Amino acid sequence: MCIRDRVYGVELDTISAGIAQQLYQKSSIAAQGFEEVNVPDSFFDGIIGNVPFGDFKVSDKRYDKYNFLIHDYFFAKTIDKVRPGGVIAFITSKGTLDKANPSVRRYIAQRTQLLGAIRLPNDAFKNAGTSVTSDIIFLKKRDMYIDTDEDWIHLDTDENGIEMNSYFINNPHMVLGKMEMVSGPHGMESACVPESGTSLADRLRQAVQMLSLIHISEPTRHAQI
Repeated sequence: MCIRDRVYGVELDTISAGIAQQLYQKSSIAAQGFEEVNVPDSFFDGIIGNVPFGDFKVSDKRYDKYNFLIHDYFFAKTIDKVRPGGVIAFITSKGTLDKANPSVRRYIAQRTQLLGAIRLPNDAFKNAGTSVTSDIIFLKKRDMYIDTDEDWIHLDTDENGIEMNSYFINNPHMVLGKMEMVSGPHGMESACVPESGTSLADRLRQAVQMLSLIHISEPTRHAQI
């Protein structure tokens, strides 16, 4: 998270928080859960993070009524903490964009503009011991809440009959692999499978260059969670 050239971080693990503080001594790293972060709304100019995901919830009275799973909660609270016009860049599982129920995407779209998204192959984080299709999502906070029904709120199917977010159907160059049906813990599921040839680093660099991100020219305040 950032605010006027100052960088803030939030890390639940105390050891990781301590390491981050030593590496970035001019930053302020909080060793706490994101639900415990207490800053005013519209405080940060930009927030980046790799959100946790799972089938469990975080207790926060402000958001309990929405019944958000943890990754959805991170999106909702982050949107409130970024100023209008501020940018959010989150890595999340494909469940955010591909889940059948569009309610969370609608919640996000009512409050932010989708600047773009990049789908990573399911081996992108194999060094961390996880194999999951992930997306990098770029959002810009709106000046006000609007009622919208943008395409990316909904799912569609590709030429092979695989269901995924409409954004990736309309922007296949943002999928850095090949979408296939694979065996998962709950049966067959879609996954972004790596392709041979160009390295992921090169493909990711090309995809980022194609994003129409908004340049923030004024001093900024950033946060990383």
